[in-house]
Amino acid sequence: MTPRNCNVIGRNVARERYQRGWTQDELVTKLQLLGCSITRDIVANIETGRCVTTDKQIEFLAEVLGLEVQQLFPVTRHFVRQPPLLQEPKQRRRRRTKLRLARRHKNRGKCHGQSTDRLRTSRAA
Repeated sequence: MTPRNCNVIGRNVARERYQRGWTQDELVTKLQLLGCSITRDIVANIETGRCVTTDKQIEFLAEVLGLEVQQLFPVTRHFVRQPPLLQEPKQRRRRRTKLRLARRHKNRGKCHGQSTDRLRTSRAA
């Protein structure tokens, strides 16, 4: 994953915290009072998407923010709109197939290093 794409809830956490007028330190204090061992640096990394968020952290964040867990996640999924990645290898396979056919056509009539003349004489005998 890219350094800024490690979680999908970070932007929503930052938005909800900002709407309540809380600083990151205030959010951390509330989380720690519930028993979540988290620091302000971790909250900052979650909000900017630089670190992975654990399931326990998600539950604690939802509890402190007064939200359902599902509300922390974006409405649309991030991976749905990515273009398919398998188009380029298909084109390579075609070229390789054409090369194989060209080699076969070039080597037609040759059998284990024998020339076509030897092959014809051995058939006639």
